[in-house]
Amino acid sequence: MEVRPGIHQVPGLRWSNAYLLVEDQGLTLIDAGIPGDGKKVLSYIQHIGRDAQELSRVVLTHSHPDHTGPIRELSRLTGAVISVHPGDTRLRAKTNGRWLHYPWQPPAWDWDVPLLRRIPAHQLLEDGQELPVLGGLQVLHTPGHTPGSVCLFLPKHSVLFTGDMLLADGRRFRRPVYFPGTNLGDYRASVERLAGLTFDTACVGHGKPLLEGSAARLQEMLDHYAWMSPRWTEVKRWARLILRH
Repeated sequence: MEVRPGIHQVPGLRWSNAYLLVEDQGLTLIDAGIPGDGKKVLSYIQHIGRDAQELSRVVLTHSHPDHTGPIRELSRLTGAVISVHPGDTRLRAKTNGRWLHYPWQPPAWDWDVPLLRRIPAHQLLEDGQELPVLGGLQVLHTPGHTPGSVCLFLPKHSVLFTGDMLLADGRRFRRPVYFPGTNLGDYRASVERLAGLTFDTACVGHGKPLLEGSAARLQEMLDHYAWMSPRWTEVKRWARLILRH
């Protein structure tokens, strides 16, 4: 499904979203879904008349397994480079290489077991880096959901890829998913940074993309930021007030 010219949402992924950026010189995938979704990605590449070997890179918004499930196989089959921020990786002293990691992750192994496989990080992304995709794909380090979360910005197309920093239902943004390792202070600072951007379309990690007016919808969400606070934060606040007396 083409969201904008050259920007496709891979159909058939029921848990999380993946986006395919299509150019004459190659293909870039942003996130990849859960284990088993790799076949759907490859099928869609074939559906639009392209070859799997044209997939040159997979850029991850963060390392949670619902976004990285099939990338080890996709990389092996296509030669695609796996790109991720170092905040969502861990150094493997044995090889001096890096592999994907997120807070509270179970042990990762080289065994071919879904959700427990060690996934290599081939390229480390930096804040402010521009990838040569569709006229310049900008990397924005936006910690909060995970330490290494990034959003990806195509200013020439007015499109922001939010990962799990912002979710949406096709009409408005909705509260993010809180996960072990979420840092609410970092999250708020990152979202306020995103609010300083000018963009029309938001391709979110879960839910339905916002196709127009996205920057205004984000400001509306920030105007009601207390609505986003998790309930346990409110419980702790009230508990502190009660225990003082």
